[in-house]
Amino acid sequence: MPSATRASNDSQPSVRLGSSSRVPLPQAIAACIAFAAFAVSILVGIVSGNPMEVILMRALISMVVAFAGGFAVGLVCDWMVGQETRRIEQSMRAEVAESQRAEVDLEGLTGLTGVDVIEEDEKSLAS
Repeated sequence: MPSATRASNDSQPSVRLGSSSRVPLPQAIAACIAFAAFAVSILVGIVSGNPMEVILMRALISMVVAFAGGFAVGLVCDWMVGQETRRIEQSMRAEVAESQRAEVDLEGLTGLTGVDVIEEDEKSLAS
């Protein structure tokens, strides 16, 4: 019975936050720019009074061209985000390594607490 339950659960897609089912940045930017170009082309064609076939053909051409341009812009943005992410990760690793080195240096100073305690015997206090 557990195998049947497992099989039915596997057929349903699971939705998790941070999963790899996100749309890549270049494709998302390209799709947004292509949709905007298509919508603007349709509106301009209707306002100018062009025939429907001409409006749709020009809108489709502008959508394809805008998708290609948007994809190029998206690739550049994706590269920039990747570079910045790597730079931040390297600086974080350097900070962690520096703090670990500082902890190791402190471990070698056993017996020192940062407070000097002077024990004086009663004879020296009386005088």
